[in-house]
Amino acid sequence: MKEINGVKIQSKFKRALIKWKEKSLGVKIFLITFFLFFLIEAIIQLIPFVLLLNDSLKSFSEYSEYGSLKLTTGFVWENYSRVFSEFVVNGDVAYFGLLFNTLWQAILFVIVNLASSLMVSYSLAKFNFPGKGLLYGIMIFIQVIPIVGVGAAAYKLRYALGMINNPGLLWVCWAVGFDYSAFVMYGTFRGVSDSYAESAEIDGANELTIFFKIMFPQILPLALALSVDNFIARWNDYTTAQIDLPNFPTLSYGMFLFSSNMTTEKTVYFASLVMAAIPGILLYAFFQNFIIKNVSVGGIKG
Repeated sequence: MKEINGVKIQSKFKRALIKWKEKSLGVKIFLITFFLFFLIEAIIQLIPFVLLLNDSLKSFSEYSEYGSLKLTTGFVWENYSRVFSEFVVNGDVAYFGLLFNTLWQAILFVIVNLASSLMVSYSLAKFNFPGKGLLYGIMIFIQVIPIVGVGAAAYKLRYALGMINNPGLLWVCWAVGFDYSAFVMYGTFRGVSDSYAESAEIDGANELTIFFKIMFPQILPLALALSVDNFIARWNDYTTAQIDLPNFPTLSYGMFLFSSNMTTEKTVYFASLVMAAIPGILLYAFFQNFIIKNVSVGGIKG
């Protein structure tokens, strides 16, 4: 037990142990059951990735003979180095080219989507203007009504406007502003008290200052969480590259082509899948503490 200025401070483990002893038997049984259920669920979710990692370290002959259900004994790390030379799509785009295309598309999408969603959600949450109810209704409509059927018409429109294979114009389609990110941020902005903005306005702050220095920092953890989710979704997306940017193949689209026209050993393909999954895992691992620790909005002191 530590002492700070003469005050004894218990460790987190000891405090948790004391709270555990104070709980009734029924509550303990419920919590143990709850923990075991999600532990089993986590193990089930990890099994496919463990099998994939195991297969990526096998020789092709070992995989052909035993399949995925036998642990490897060879650890063929060469499969990972072969990815850089054998993972080639469209005749000339190698792994690093696919990685570059994936990064710029994902980053550009996150920036454009976040900016447009912030403008829409903040305007709807904090301002009154004609047509506000209509715009909010459109945002709800987009969330609840499937619009997959308009894909062909949307493609024809993008083609007519010269957006296909044209990143300089296609980004406009990513500035939706009425998607899930805007819907979530709208609810969060509604929960932020107007007293912050009113106090800043009394001190002479304009609308841009109020937004960037007062309102946006209040929802920064949420914006970061949505950005991470959107980045991972774009990282795993192959339909955009397949339909709109075929001359700029990404890792996910490259793996789709690679698996369809495989000219190399399948274990190398498994190694490429592991390498493509690692950035997403690291991204969540890096940002999770920041997101969890900064979800509080704050309070108004009267």
